[in-house]
Amino acid sequence: MKIVILLVLAVNTRFVMDEFWHFTQPVYLFDGTFEAIWPKKAVGYAVFYELSHLIGWDASSMLITGRLTTACLALALTWCIYKCACALGYERVTALLAVALLLSFSNFIERGFRLRSEPLATMFAAFAVLVIIRYEADRAKTLLIAGLLCGFAFVTTQKSVYFNFALGFALVIDAICMRSFTCAIKRGGLLILGWAVAIVIYGALLGGQAMLQVLEVLFLGPVELARNGGSYYEGLDAYVWQTLLRNPLQYGLVVVGFVLSVTRLRKLDNAARIFLVYAVVLTAFVFFHNQTWPYVFAMALPFLAVYGAAAATFFLRHSKRWTAIMVGVFIAIAVQSTVRNVQYLNHDNRAQLALVQFAEARLAKDDTYFDGIGMIPSRRMEPRLWLDAQGVRKTNEEGQNSALYSALLGAEPHLVISTYRTDNLGDVFNSVLETRYGFLTPHIMLPFETNLELTPTKSERTPLFSGIYDD
Repeated sequence: MKIVILLVLAVNTRFVMDEFWHFTQPVYLFDGTFEAIWPKKAVGYAVFYELSHLIGWDASSMLITGRLTTACLALALTWCIYKCACALGYERVTALLAVALLLSFSNFIERGFRLRSEPLATMFAAFAVLVIIRYEADRAKTLLIAGLLCGFAFVTTQKSVYFNFALGFALVIDAICMRSFTCAIKRGGLLILGWAVAIVIYGALLGGQAMLQVLEVLFLGPVELARNGGSYYEGLDAYVWQTLLRNPLQYGLVVVGFVLSVTRLRKLDNAARIFLVYAVVLTAFVFFHNQTWPYVFAMALPFLAVYGAAAATFFLRHSKRWTAIMVGVFIAIAVQSTVRNVQYLNHDNRAQLALVQFAEARLAKDDTYFDGIGMIPSRRMEPRLWLDAQGVRKTNEEGQNSALYSALLGAEPHLVISTYRTDNLGDVFNSVLETRYGFLTPHIMLPFETNLELTPTKSERTPLFSGIYDD
């Protein structure tokens, strides 16, 4: 039932602005070395979403196809977590409980299908962990394959450094617990070697002769964002409390599972110890990340679900009284999470897709548009400007010297989609929009010179992005 719900939500759920931006990048992927892609981001995810662009026949079908392919990543991840639980020695029932718990977390079932880079990176990371714990951790082949998967995760999004560091740290700590520093060095070195191979492949494919430039952007691009990205938004810590309050029983089981495992750390076998250290370190990174948006927690939840299931199994075997209590907990989790899933169906994307279809119909194949979001993945947005909080601030500071001002002044975009992002642009941009463009609908603006029936007055619009993170 939860798998069906995941697929239904993937098709039905309202899009976050970030999804449009991530998903539209394949349009520019092979324009040049890196100039066409958001330079602060690795672009491995864009190669993956190119498949959905090829399958879809128009903008809306591309978006829905992309959502379904990302939902398939989520299902592959649940299978991987099931295999991880089995590799750790848990029985089949416990492994299935881990999957059920994972699908009961609101952050996973509501965010796991989003058109972002994290789902693909998380799948690579989970398979890297599976390789390590299922096969002998000291085999060179095992470590090289795991390192290669870690590298693929990193070139999908640099945020995967959390996965990479957590796995490397876990391997080293396990070796130290065995009092073998030689083993620790060997493990770290082979893991890094496999990781480096993926990085070199990425740089060669996307950069060619300019590979060094690509690698420089890959490593240095996200530094400023990692340091200061959270400063452009306020109150992000609220989302930490949000996930805890919406999933209290699930997190309660996870904490108990962690405690049970940590208290017998020295007695655990190698696979269990590596997985435990990995999960603890990764959780610390995710929950203390400076941009704790709700989708970030889905990076750690697959690994935490294993410990929730382990705690549940422990209590089920403790006594008849605890068995009855745990059955009650399971029923409460199932009912609460399912009610939440059904309510989330109201969070639909009909208005967004209707706007995308209408705007696409007004654009010829070679026409450009602008919205600062990238809502029409079948067309090119010019200028290629991402209007997040940082982008809005920078563009307002540049004013008439910005590429956006010049483009709007010459009415170069054949269509402008008006949202609260464009509303946040300053008076300089609002004035040029008012003199060059008029409203065909509350959201669609076209140049006056080619559309005499337009009105310069903006009427009331349907909110497209309301309740994205808080509903």
